[in-house]
Amino acid sequence: MLSPEIDLADLDARHWTNWWRLLVPPRVLAQPAWALAILDGGKLAKLIVTGKGSIDPLPAFPGTKSLAAWARTLGVAAVVAVERELVAQLSAEIEGALRFDQDFAEQGLVALRALKKHAGHGLWTEPALLELLPAPTYEPLQRTFDLLVPDRSALVAYVIDDDRARIHASIIAVKEGGDIARAATHRAIVDLVPEASFARDWQKQQKRVLAAVEDRFAKPSIALFLERATLMRILTGPSDQLARELNQKHVVIEPAPAWLLGLLGGAAVAAMAGRAATALASMLPQGARDRGRAIAERAKDALKDSGAHPFALLGFDPLELWSRVKHFYRE
Repeated sequence: MLSPEIDLADLDARHWTNWWRLLVPPRVLAQPAWALAILDGGKLAKLIVTGKGSIDPLPAFPGTKSLAAWARTLGVAAVVAVERELVAQLSAEIEGALRFDQDFAEQGLVALRALKKHAGHGLWTEPALLELLPAPTYEPLQRTFDLLVPDRSALVAYVIDDDRARIHASIIAVKEGGDIARAATHRAIVDLVPEASFARDWQKQQKRVLAAVEDRFAKPSIALFLERATLMRILTGPSDQLARELNQKHVVIEPAPAWLLGLLGGAAVAAMAGRAATALASMLPQGARDRGRAIAERAKDALKDSGAHPFALLGFDPLELWSRVKHFYRE
């Protein structure tokens, strides 16, 4: 997915920084420190906090079931607690499975699977992401990427400042030979599309960006344009927030492949029917509501089993995963 010889040029440091601030949960930005607790038979043997080093004397340790409260006491955003004897075992498992010819994403999945195997059994984290995150093998991930994103095409994403004075963050990535081979920001095409004029009227000017990307990189297969406040509403709002923003033209996805149009079409229908469906459901007896829910779940499973669902190869639905982790993005 990521070429070992990826060409990184025309990167705007401000855009790169803003992507980090947009995509990292607010709690981590406000409280970036994290703690590593080394345990010996469930008892705290060593504590290391980023920015402070090893802590001595050791504070009281409430146990692995109270890591959330302990993180607040320590003033950190995250805690990793691991049994001393497991450290060497984890290192051996991960190093033994890594190869030099593996993709960066594949190496990350190797490490994630090893960690996930021991979650709750010698390894605990707060937030409990190891329990939430799936750990597929690399092949279905690569096959899904190849299925959904054409080769020799560009992926484009722009976030505009809320006052429309300038671009908040941007990324242009080109897929070649199954990998992301080139990446840049708006700086690569700023001579063709001046930043200020684009930001001021981005909903009408986005076609100029697409033409410039095709001229300098490759024809875009997926392009996303929205303002910062819109993105934050989507990240923190209800499950149908994206559909609502699309209906109100606050989000522009153009071009969009057929699989994405299918997902967005379903989301849009759900958003428009949301209130009416809720009102109707409240009038039905519980038995009818339960049967309707069961039918919807069977239809959803049949779509995945048939291979028609765009994420069928993955073995999990990224949208469902997002619904389980999005609460981390609320203040």
